[in-house]
Amino acid sequence: MAMVSDHWSELVEPRLRRAFFLGFGQEDRRQSMIPQLYNVQTSNMADEKVLVIGGVGSSGWNFEDSGRVQYDEASKGYEETFTHHEFAKGIIIERKLIDDNRIARAVAAVEMLGDAAFKLREKAGANVFINAFSSATTETLDDYGTDATGSDAVALCSAAHPRHPGDTGTTDTNEGTLALNVANVSTTRQLMAALVDLNGDLLNIMPDELLVPPELEDTALTIVRSAQDPSSANNAINPQAGRFTVKVWHYLTDADSWFMMDSARRRQSLHWFERNPLEFAREQDFDTLQAKFRAYTRYSLGWSDWRFVYGQNAS
Repeated sequence: MAMVSDHWSELVEPRLRRAFFLGFGQEDRRQSMIPQLYNVQTSNMADEKVLVIGGVGSSGWNFEDSGRVQYDEASKGYEETFTHHEFAKGIIIERKLIDDNRIARAVAAVEMLGDAAFKLREKAGANVFINAFSSATTETLDDYGTDATGSDAVALCSAAHPRHPGDTGTTDTNEGTLALNVANVSTTRQLMAALVDLNGDLLNIMPDELLVPPELEDTALTIVRSAQDPSSANNAINPQAGRFTVKVWHYLTDADSWFMMDSARRRQSLHWFERNPLEFAREQDFDTLQAKFRAYTRYSLGWSDWRFVYGQNAS
């Protein structure tokens, strides 16, 4: 094959574009965990702000004592700012690679670029949980745009969450060190159900998800699908059966840590803002006979309220 056109990169671009998004995983080859966990939203601004609003207090309802309606206002929590960051990477393809009928090499290279884009985003999303037990107290963005702390200046799972900006002396916890087993799932469920809102009232949390690394997948599935208690030889019933769905993320790096979540609160609290969805573009250089193909995206991610999750940093 002889490519004589001055626009050779334009001629091969459609095929390379298909290869790029095939590598990224947009043809059902694999499923990203990001849309399964994050509330993915579009954005047309430089950043997004999310304010946590607490419930109206449960006291002050006695009309007979006051003789009039008592007016209240929802408590104001922390405000999280999601600043979008840019990510880009590219490859260079020489014209002679196309002229010599070596386009398969170009296709493979571009497909690997798409695969790298997939890994970038999965690592970014997973790092929210990988860094969930961080001791950082100031913003510490990593290479994937993930911050180790929330707006309350502690990590996602911490024993020192200030209840709200006006009451930093009162702290709440969503962190433990329990290993994954039937008894500890029950304990964690009770601890999570006892979490309170900004006013100190019960949140009525309904834990219904377990997020685990691949090393704990079999253990988690045994816990949530066994009719009998897998830790007992006496055919005792397993009260955790059917209570939870199991989400396995291969990008979680700690083989022992696991997370319990309330899916409804997770969708309200775990955010991914797409400022510029992943794009694929090219540019041809006349003098060098090279074409540049690049991927570009811009996003931000994190959480606005930590109360959707309870993390167990087991060892």
